[in-house]
Amino acid sequence: MEGEELLYDEVKMVTSAKVSADDDMVFITLLKHKLYIDNEYGQSTEPKRNGMGLDAAEYRQFMSDFGSFQNYLKKWFNEEYFKNGISFPYNP
Repeated sequence: MEGEELLYDEVKMVTSAKVSADDDMVFITLLKHKLYIDNEYGQSTEPKRNGMGLDAAEYRQFMSDFGSFQNYLKKWFNEEYFKNGISFPYNP
C-alpha cells in the first residue's frame, strides 16, 4: 500500500568531520552539518513536487526549520552518539 506523497524536494547538504582512530576505536566530531545554498542560484522558492500546496512563505519556513533541525542533529551526534567513540566493526 502506497501513501500519498506530500512533498518531494532535493536538498544539498554539507557535512564535515574531524575523525581519528586509536586501536579499535574511531572518534568522530562533526564540524559542519548544514544546508548548502548555491550562491549562483540561491534557495529555491518551492519544492520539486508540492502535494501539500505550500506557498513560498510556508516553504521558506519549512526549509528554515529543516536547517535548524540539522544543527540539532549535529549537536546530538557529537554529544550522544559519538561521545565515547565507536568500535570498529572488525578487529582481527
